[in-house]
Amino acid sequence: MKRWTTWLLWSLGILLFQSFVLSQVQLYGYLNPYLYIALVLLAPATWSRMQLLWLGAVLGGWMDFQMHSGGMHLMASTLLAYFRPAILSSVLPRAAEEGLGFTIHEMGAGKWLVYTAVAVATHHGYLFAVDAHGLYNFWGFVWRTIVSGAATVLLLYLLGLLIKPEEGR
Repeated sequence: MKRWTTWLLWSLGILLFQSFVLSQVQLYGYLNPYLYIALVLLAPATWSRMQLLWLGAVLGGWMDFQMHSGGMHLMASTLLAYFRPAILSSVLPRAAEEGLGFTIHEMGAGKWLVYTAVAVATHHGYLFAVDAHGLYNFWGFVWRTIVSGAATVLLLYLLGLLIKPEEGR
């Protein structure tokens, strides 16, 4: 997203939806959709890595506070925030220089799916590996990452369809 005000309004709505609806969804410990990572993915392309790290830490801390998860979300969302510039530059190489927006309408569905899938795999893979306290139950970890990742990517795709392209700056 290009504008602060638009991003801030979407952020508030996504956080409330995550807090009151999605945090209550759990299917045998395997289906845990985490839509809050969209805030890191949709943050303006001009933000520095330090601003993204602060955003990831605050979001992860908020989720840890709500879910009593002891810092796991803080670590995973901060890791995602650290890698977001690299993920974004691999999908849209000149997004920051040209002031490009990167919503589904501006990127296209294919690039949006690649961008969100890589980001979700980074976040969920780390989160569930830490949650499993190791990889001794490797297939359980893989299955949980795939199921929750697919649910999150689907929700991010639907969210991307809801976000309308912005006119100008």
